[in-house]
Amino acid sequence: MSSENTKPSLPIVWGCYSDLRPIEIETILLSSPIAYVPWGALEWHSQHAPIGLDSTKADGICRSLAERSGGVVLPAIPLATNTIKPFKGFPHSIDISARLITDLAEEICLQLADEGFRIVILFTGHYPPQQIDALEEGAARARAKVPTTRFEVWADNHFLEDGAYSADHAGAYETSYQMYFQPESVDLSALPERAVTLDEDGITGQDPREGSGARGGEQLATLLRGALPKISEWLMDLRRER
Repeated sequence: MSSENTKPSLPIVWGCYSDLRPIEIETILLSSPIAYVPWGALEWHSQHAPIGLDSTKADGICRSLAERSGGVVLPAIPLATNTIKPFKGFPHSIDISARLITDLAEEICLQLADEGFRIVILFTGHYPPQQIDALEEGAARARAKVPTTRFEVWADNHFLEDGAYSADHAGAYETSYQMYFQPESVDLSALPERAVTLDEDGITGQDPREGSGARGGEQLATLLRGALPKISEWLMDLRRER
């Protein structure tokens, strides 16, 4: 095909940070200077779901947001405080101090601001109050140092519509997200043939057998409806500044 008949490719507007070349990052910065930082955990999610569920969930949500808003998605950070390990003693969980999470959140926020990003969203799939507080403290420190960049801490349970779904731990809500983003990693047959409980199985909320990939997609759509208007407003504010 001749060069005259070849249409130029559209500029890239989003991507995974670690996969992008410098020119691609620079192009994204011009149109949508947003950095999404998925924040997860390495934590017991019962016998049917992987240890990294919170990271998979946060990464999938951030990619879905970036596909629609532009920006970059950083690699998921699998560090969490107040996991189910100290709470109920379940194994295969790596519990990190809140102090370390706060320090790391601050450093990442400051580095991304230094790279030119004007909106930084730390999106955690692990959402006990201690985790949220640790991330918020790191973001607050960054705000004090770089007031020209917006630093936000979000979690998927912040965007639940009244009565539609309830957040849980390894129950139908989280399992549905995992089945939507990584269906091959879930094995519902590994669950016991009885009602599941927190003490015996590390599960809260609805029985995970009530979950499905289709439900995960519906949950994601609910989240996007709540989150995207906020992001669009912030981007409009940035464009007015130019």
